[in-house]
Order: sequence, then C-alpha cells, then structure tokens
Amino acid sequence: MRIKQFASILLLTLLCCSLVAVAADNDKAYVKGSGTGGTIAVFTGTKNIGNSSVVQGSSGGVTSTNKQADSLSAGAGTLGVLSNSGSLSGVGSGWGNGGAGAWGDGGPNDSSSGLANYAVVGTTDNKAGLITNTNGSSYYTIYGYNYNTGAYIFGGYNGGGYGCNIDPLGDLTCTGSKNAVVPIGKKNLALAAIESPKNWFEDFGSEELRGGVAVVRLDSKFIQAVNSKLEYHVFLTPNGDCKGLYVNQKTPTSFEVRELGNGNSNIKFDYRITALRKNYENARFVDHTREFSHVRNDGKVGQ
Repeated sequence: MRIKQFASILLLTLLCCSLVAVAADNDKAYVKGSGTGGTIAVFTGTKNIGNSSVVQGSSGGVTSTNKQADSLSAGAGTLGVLSNSGSLSGVGSGWGNGGAGAWGDGGPNDSSSGLANYAVVGTTDNKAGLITNTNGSSYYTIYGYNYNTGAYIFGGYNGGGYGCNIDPLGDLTCTGSKNAVVPIGKKNLALAAIESPKNWFEDFGSEELRGGVAVVRLDSKFIQAVNSKLEYHVFLTPNGDCKGLYVNQKTPTSFEVRELGNGNSNIKFDYRITALRKNYENARFVDHTREFSHVRNDGKVGQ
C-alpha cells in the first residue's frame, strides 16, 4: 500500500513540475498582436507583432513600400546589401543622390582579391535584362556615374563579341559603324559617319575673290575646338571661270586664297577646312585591343 501511495505522490509531483515548465515556456514564447492578411509580420516589441511594409502578392511576389516623404537624401523601399562585414560599399556609405525604390549595394571591396560583388544583376532568357522608364523631361532614362576618374564608363557586347564601350575620356569605340538614321521617303535609312585614323574636325564656308585675292578668317568657335597652330588642310572649289585657286598663306586664325597666274578675278568660291581636334593631336590608330580582346580578327569570340 505504501509503495502505491509513494508512486502516486511521485507521479503527481512530476506532473506539477511539467505544468510549471510548460507555463514558464509559454510565458516566454507567447506573442500577441494583429495584422493584415498577406502582409509580412514584423516585431513591434519583444512579444508583439504587427504589419511590416512588405506585402505578399497574389502571385507570390512581395512588395516593399517605404512610406516616407519625397526628396529623401538617401533610403529605399528595398535595400539589398551583399557583404560579409554587413557594411555598405564606400560609394553606398556616402550616397546622397536621393531616395530610391530599390537599392542594391555590393559591399566594400574584398581586400584579399581586390574584387567586389555586383550591386544589381538582371538575368532573363527571352526578354530585355533591364527596362527603365521615367516621366521626367529633364532627367536621363538611364544615368551612370563612376567616381573613379580612370574607369571605363560603359561597355556592352553581344554573344558574338560585337559591341561598344566608352573609355575614361568619354571616347566611344564600337566594332561596327556609327550611323545617323534619317527618314527618306517611307523608310528610315542609315547614313554612316566618315571614319579616319586621326581626330579631324571640319568646317565649311564660302568667300569671294576681290582682284584675285581673299582672306578667310577661321570661325572663333572652331579655333577653340581645334589646334590651328599645327598644319591644317584647306580644299578650294571656284564657283566661276578663273585660272585656278591656291592657298597662299595659313595662320592660326586665317588663310589667304589667290588666283593662279596673278589673276585678278572677282568670283565666289567654296572652301573646306580640316584641323586636328585639340588635345587629340597625336592620336592615330589608337590601340583598343584590350577592350576587344575577346573578338578575333574574323569577328568570332576567342583569342
């Protein structure tokens, strides 16, 4: 009888301890609050939950809304940071160009490899990898800025290795031609830019011989764009009967035209002048092998 009483007392004691433990655990884990269906919950206190700014859509996607005023100096509806230190990149830490709907930051540079993560990557199989729209008439649809003064600004290539890049000086280099598309009749036709090994700027005009002589002054704006102190070229076309024309003298601001054989005609003539672009005087057949090293001479990808 005593053994049965002892067993009962022991069982009752264990049951009471279990109830106390469960009550204690429930006291720690109990969370209260309310929310809206489809909204991702967020802790508003140590034991309270409420609505976050993230909402799950009917298709399974999520939407994050940052309900702050316009004209923020920084901030985003969604901020994604890829960093083992949990820190923004140097550019991200100093961001001050306004708020953004979505902000991607690749984190600081990896000191061991000198590489960093990409901030935003877009991939797709059958559509454009990136689409941007804006209604601002005074703003770019796409705007990119590299704080490193020696960095390339843009590069875009297809699977065949063809494409374009913009180097640190803003020079555009492409594997194809640079065309202006002009409406002609019922079609839009391409007119190709004339290419040259050197950077030539051109100007055109007309003047008139008086007694077989004319002095043509270079346009002041044209002089600022070229280095007219170096040799430049002038091509002449008479618009009337004469013995012929030649350039007698060139200066950085003008050139003199005379009629051949000491002629004294009074006729009009056209001229075309080509001069080297200022700061590009020595550029000739500039080597861009590094940027297009993935394109072979036959146009195929590979070395």
